Amino acid sequence: MEIWILDPCGTWERRAWADGWAQHSQHRIRRLALPPDPRPPDPARGRARALALARRIRRPLTGSAAPDPTRQPAGRPHLLLILDGLDVAAFQEATADLLGEVPLWIYWHDSQLGRHRSDPDCAASETAAARVADRLLFNAEGHRRRFLAALRALDPAVASVAAIRSTTLPPGFVPPPSPPWPAPPEATGWFLWIFRGDIEALDRLADALEPATAKGIDFRLIALSEDPPRAARRLEHLSQPLRARLLGILHPEDPEVNRWAARSHALLETDPETRSPIWTMAFAARGIPPWASEGSVLAELLPYLPTWRDGNDLAEWIEAEREGSAWSLSRIPTRRFAFWLEALQAYAWSAIAARYDASMAGGEAEGVP
Repeated sequence: MEIWILDPCGTWERRAWADGWAQHSQHRIRRLALPPDPRPPDPARGRARALALARRIRRPLTGSAAPDPTRQPAGRPHLLLILDGLDVAAFQEATADLLGEVPLWIYWHDSQLGRHRSDPDCAASETAAARVADRLLFNAEGHRRRFLAALRALDPAVASVAAIRSTTLPPGFVPPPSPPWPAPPEATGWFLWIFRGDIEALDRLADALEPATAKGIDFRLIALSEDPPRAARRLEHLSQPLRARLLGILHPEDPEVNRWAARSHALLETDPETRSPIWTMAFAARGIPPWASEGSVLAELLPYLPTWRDGNDLAEWIEAEREGSAWSLSRIPTRRFAFWLEALQAYAWSAIAARYDASMAGGEAEGVP
C-alpha cells in the first residue's frame, strides 16, 4: 500500500511517530507536513493551512499546485491518514477532484473534544472531521471514550457512526540508541517537565506543584519545549513562587538536556489529558522515570505505573524521593534502565509496526469500515 500521512502541525513528536513507523512498515509511507503554527487556533487560519496542505498534495499528483482539469493525477495513495489539527472538511473540499475516492482516516494524537475546557471552534472542526472520516484512530482507549462522549453531546448521530468506525492504536516510538544516564539524582529535587504549548497545561502545573511550593520543599524544574522562546512567554503566566523554581527552558534534543536529565529524579507529566507521550517514552527508555497523573495516556499504556492523584500526593512523592526513603523506593517508579526498556518494549516500532500495517491493509481491503 501507499499511505500518505498528512501532518498539519509538524512537531517533533509527530514526525518521530511517522518516521518510526515508515522505517519499520511493509507499506510505502510518505509524510507531508506543515511547519508548526505558533499562534492559537483560529478557524480562518485553520482553513488557510488546510488549503496550503491541499496544494502540497496537488503538486506531486498533477505537477501543479493550482486546480487544472486538463492534468490527470498520477500515483494517488491507497490511503490518506490525516493527523489531528487539520480542517478536514476544507481539505476534502479542495482535493475532491483528485482524492475523492481515496479512503480518509484520522489518527488522533490529541483533540479538543473531551477536554475539560475545549475550544469551541476546534471542537466544531473536530466534529466536522468525524462526520466525513472513514475511520477514526486514537492513541489510547481513554482518549477515544472521552472524545466520543463529548461528540455525543454535540451530535448524537455522528457519534453513533464514529463509535463504529473508531478504534485504538497505541503510539509507537523508537528507543534511543544511547545508553542511560548513569549519574544518580542529586539531593536537590531536580525534575524535567514537558510543556507542549497548551495554556491549560500551565494551570495544571500550578495546581500540581502548589502544595509542594507552599510546604517549602526544595525542588527545581527544567522545562522542555520544542519552541523555547514561545514557551518562555507563556511561562510568564506562572505565579512568582513557582516561576522562581523554573531554572531553564530547553529543546528536548538540546545536548544540554543530557546533563540535567542525569541529575533529575523524574520527568513530570502534569496534564492528565496529555495524549502525545512520544517524548516521555523516549526519556523513560533512557532511565528517567515518568511521573504521571491519574487518567494520563501513559498510565493507560503502562497500567501498573503508579500515578499521583493530586498536588498533595505529588508533594509527598517529591519529598520522599528527595529523602531517598524506603517508601519512595517501593511506591514510586524507579530509574532502572532495564525496567523501563522492558516496560516500553511493546511500543517500540520494531514490535508494533506490524499491528499498524495490518490495520491499514484491512481497511483498504474492506473499504469504509
